Amino acid sequence: VKFFPFFRTPDRRDNGFFFWSALGVGAGFVVFTVLFLAFREPVMAYYSKESPLLSEHYLMLIPLGLATLSYNFFSSWLQAFYKTVVTSFVNEILLRLLISIEISLYALRLITFEQFVVGYVLIYFVPAAILLVYMATIRQTRFRPVPVTPRVRRLLSITAVYGLWQYLGGASMYIVPIVDQTMLAGICGLAEGGIYTTIIYMTSAMQMPYRSIVKVSTPVVTNLWKERDMEGMRKISRDASLMNLIAGCFLFVVIWVNLDNIFSLMPESYASGRYVFLFLGLGWVVNMYVGLNSTILMTSKKYRYEFMLSILLVGLTVLTNALMIPRWGMNGAALATMISLLVFNVGHVAFVWKFYRIFSLSWRDVLVVLWGAAMIGVSMLIPRQDNFIVDGTIRTTLISLVFGTGIYYSKISPALNRMLEGLLRRIFVRRS
Repeated sequence: VKFFPFFRTPDRRDNGFFFWSALGVGAGFVVFTVLFLAFREPVMAYYSKESPLLSEHYLMLIPLGLATLSYNFFSSWLQAFYKTVVTSFVNEILLRLLISIEISLYALRLITFEQFVVGYVLIYFVPAAILLVYMATIRQTRFRPVPVTPRVRRLLSITAVYGLWQYLGGASMYIVPIVDQTMLAGICGLAEGGIYTTIIYMTSAMQMPYRSIVKVSTPVVTNLWKERDMEGMRKISRDASLMNLIAGCFLFVVIWVNLDNIFSLMPESYASGRYVFLFLGLGWVVNMYVGLNSTILMTSKKYRYEFMLSILLVGLTVLTNALMIPRWGMNGAALATMISLLVFNVGHVAFVWKFYRIFSLSWRDVLVVLWGAAMIGVSMLIPRQDNFIVDGTIRTTLISLVFGTGIYYSKISPALNRMLEGLLRRIFVRRS
């Protein structure tokens, strides 16, 4: 995404950038598969006592990794062309829908657990396959290499160095979300691990707007760097941070006030995950709020500092989980992740301000947080209904109306107001 503007050509061959990128991705998969197999015995030994099922299905992680890697690569390529709608749909909606259907089949005992595992892995190939077909439809697949000119050779060498740093540093954002899960499963077993992972899915739903905004913003940021438009960088940073904070606070509150309804669908033991959601949710709201600072730093000339912060994040996550899980179980894992995310994001804000004088935060943003907290108080005043569907509908509707009205009329985010007004204008024009 960062270097595509420099490789792009009118003949749509783009100097073979797709081919060289695919080659690098393929080589990475081979290397890590070899390492994955080489470390099989110590990993299986770690999980053999508390989580033997993971050891039994260890090799299934290889095709699962290939499916995930393929999706990420195709998604990034489409992101460079500002094609993010299909990628978000297949991963955020279709994938979850297919997994839900498979879980239902297993719950109804229509498939065995072995069939469930195989089906789960195969489902992850669906988004990658859809993106591949979509890329072919819009003619954005370029598997054939093209002659490499001296200029392209220099660009490839620069891209390779940058890619190596990002490979090492960016890996932390994939490692950190699973460090707590793997350590929790190894120390406390799959029972708490299952509850914890379920809560993670809730926080993952919170981040859907954030991921969409980052996908759209990243190619814009790379172009702003190319044009050296620092004023534009400050504007997009500020707008994205505020919109992410509003979306994050709103979704956190909606899920928090409906936790009792959500837990009523699960075994009683899952109710113990309330504070897991509290810690993880707050940590990810902060990450959403300042998350674009990571994109700015990663795509700048100071990208090596992203690697430093990533190493700090991984080390801090492992250390805090090792200290807190034995004491507080899954609540300790959630608290450890929240602390690690806070430190990680403070580092991003500090570096982006130091190097580029970009500061996306404002004291007025506290009003959004306070308004979100007030919505929790409003929810407490709503009488609880016996039917969880009715109760959830009433709470969600009232909270949405009150929260949205307050944000709109306070005009705290002009960009969000313009977007809503444009949407309403299009709706009324179509009706008329």
